Amino acid sequence: MDSAAIADLIGSARTRETTLVADQVAVPDSLAYEIQWINTQKRLDSGEEIIGWKLGYVSEVMRLSMGITEPNYAPLFAESFLQSGSTLPGGLIAPRVEPEIAVVLDQNLDPEKYYLSLEVVDSIWRDYNFTWALNTADQSSSAFAVLGPDLLNPALNRRVSQEELFGLIATMEFGLSGGEPVLWDPKSTDINIAASIDWLRESLLRTPRQLRPGDVVLTGGLCAPIPLMAGHSIQSVLTMKDSSPSSGSSPHRVVISRER
Repeated sequence: MDSAAIADLIGSARTRETTLVADQVAVPDSLAYEIQWINTQKRLDSGEEIIGWKLGYVSEVMRLSMGITEPNYAPLFAESFLQSGSTLPGGLIAPRVEPEIAVVLDQNLDPEKYYLSLEVVDSIWRDYNFTWALNTADQSSSAFAVLGPDLLNPALNRRVSQEELFGLIATMEFGLSGGEPVLWDPKSTDINIAASIDWLRESLLRTPRQLRPGDVVLTGGLCAPIPLMAGHSIQSVLTMKDSSPSSGSSPHRVVISRER
């Protein structure tokens, strides 16, 4: 099949809420982003708007958990953003959720604001069994982004590096609401937000839609994703150190639910 046919196959599976078997669809690495853009263009033609990007598999931990060897990216549409406390819309196949730090870019394409966030992924590849190319062609499994609170007080009025921000974090817990959470240690992450954004900027130079000031970027999963089953909620709760110039009260919380 050519790129257009594969894009149609992926789009049709998404519409019908059915899965495809990875071994039955061949997508070479060289065509993955071309296929992704075909379906992106269809959404743009229907009136949707790109307002940011997701970074996938920038963490070695995440790559190992999914059998992926290199990062990828996919666009985020305005219609894909949900408020914390929302219920997921219908039409998903097998949603999973992971905690992330989202950033908003300034005029120099550097992080200006940091938000606690959740990414909802939803793959059309059965059992999340895919290659890098299959995942990339399917928008890197992107479904929804849930933005929580701004982690820094706007009155701070200066740029804060990832190293400084993570040094201000006391704890972060992630998991099913009411369940036993996973504890994330900011000292343990191998994510480099600035380097990842530089990589994204360079990668998008070869595409129809480059990185822009004001774009929202999901900077990569901090923990392995967990399934969001019907009737359940997943949350991330982050507590800043007492001396930190955080925005509002701590702890910060972001949550998403799924109807029964």
